[in-house]
Amino acid sequence: MKLRFAKIAVLLIVAGIFFSYPVPDGLSVTAWHLFGVFVALILGLILQPYPEPTLLLLITTLASIFVLPLREILVGYTDAMLWLTLVAMMIGTGLKKSGLTRRLGLMLISRFGKTTLRIGYILSFVDLLLATSIPASPARTGGLVYPLAEGVIDASSSGNPEDKRRTGAYFTLLAFVVSMLTGSLFMTGMGPNLINVKLAQDVLGITISWPLWTVGALPGVIGFLLTPYIIYKLCPPATDCMGAVRERARRELGGMGSVSGSEWTAAGIFFTILILWSTSTVTKIDSTLVAFIGISLMLVTGVLDWNDLAESKDMWSFLIWFGAILGFSAALTKLGFFSWFAGIIKLMLPTAGLGEYTILLIVAVLAILPHYFFVSYTGYVVAFSPLIFSFVAATDVPRFPAFFILAYLMIISCTLTHYGNALGPFLMEKGYNDKKTWWGAGTLITVLHAVLYLTLGLLYWKFIGLWY
Repeated sequence: MKLRFAKIAVLLIVAGIFFSYPVPDGLSVTAWHLFGVFVALILGLILQPYPEPTLLLLITTLASIFVLPLREILVGYTDAMLWLTLVAMMIGTGLKKSGLTRRLGLMLISRFGKTTLRIGYILSFVDLLLATSIPASPARTGGLVYPLAEGVIDASSSGNPEDKRRTGAYFTLLAFVVSMLTGSLFMTGMGPNLINVKLAQDVLGITISWPLWTVGALPGVIGFLLTPYIIYKLCPPATDCMGAVRERARRELGGMGSVSGSEWTAAGIFFTILILWSTSTVTKIDSTLVAFIGISLMLVTGVLDWNDLAESKDMWSFLIWFGAILGFSAALTKLGFFSWFAGIIKLMLPTAGLGEYTILLIVAVLAILPHYFFVSYTGYVVAFSPLIFSFVAATDVPRFPAFFILAYLMIISCTLTHYGNALGPFLMEKGYNDKKTWWGAGTLITVLHAVLYLTLGLLYWKFIGLWY
């Protein structure tokens, strides 16, 4: 209890500094005070004096009393990405209840599961394949890939809670990190990638096509191939050799009998969702609407009933805390804080007398560090990409390398925290992972890819003639 009060005192002191410090020029009092609360909120997510939903409810209440009307913060609960993620969680619940994910998990183990690491690679390549056409990580990984991982987690734990926790921690953290990496390897891997492509054309005068984006990202494939092994070492599962588990999976799979009607129905809905998400660029059907179609089909066909969803504390916990944090971010954006912040950074950035490599290093830093303050990849791109593109345009640095470093690292740096992308809170609510390991792994993966692109990447882009 004393430690909890000490943490709360730290948060109050941090917020209080912003209330007592003079408001900077060009910023409103409300925006400055709200940013102070937001900084305390981010620190609270690290110190964890209370679970996330409790912390967000408390801070939302205090912010509404002292800074901003409550309705301005509650706007976060209308965010489409929040609902896409929430409904993707519901779809995962339906696939699990039908028994389909367990059957698929047993099949993966019995046919390919010589080691846990091998299954990790298989799931990573499934995500890689889907990233070519599904531009939303909550949909791709949360709705399609992670249910397969849950089947493996359940099938390999043998009823041992500690084994399940450790195996779940490995596959859950791997799913998040890999989703960000695959999102960076394809122009269609993340929706906001298209914003960076448009800015590249408008500000830098270069055209980025789908093939060019992927060709430029080839150095990142090395990081992608190393990642399952790195996460395996940072977050080791309960077992490496799956011989006994594999044999047990074969027996259980044989005992399950033929595929049930509920499983066939769930599989049909699964492939319907997959097709609609994969063809969304052609059909123009919104990804969130596709998720609602999927969950509606599950409820109508009886794969799920409402009690299954009402009893899931993970989903409603996610809704409470991530909706609130999105509301803070939206309020700061509306108050002009991030535009002001980007302008301040722009004034501080030097443009004269710097070598090409130094400028590219600055671009990498700008693509990574501000991500600690953003809970939406889209918001991050909208707020900071124009700043970084303007900085690049004011220099003589080669345009294509600067674009690649910016575009790839902005996505990969989502791994720095558990709230930098909507998929993170979804997976963190599974309860397998602690924040120290999660943040440490994200930092390592981000640094690894920054080094890859700033060394091998620069040599590669010169070699293939993209140094202009």
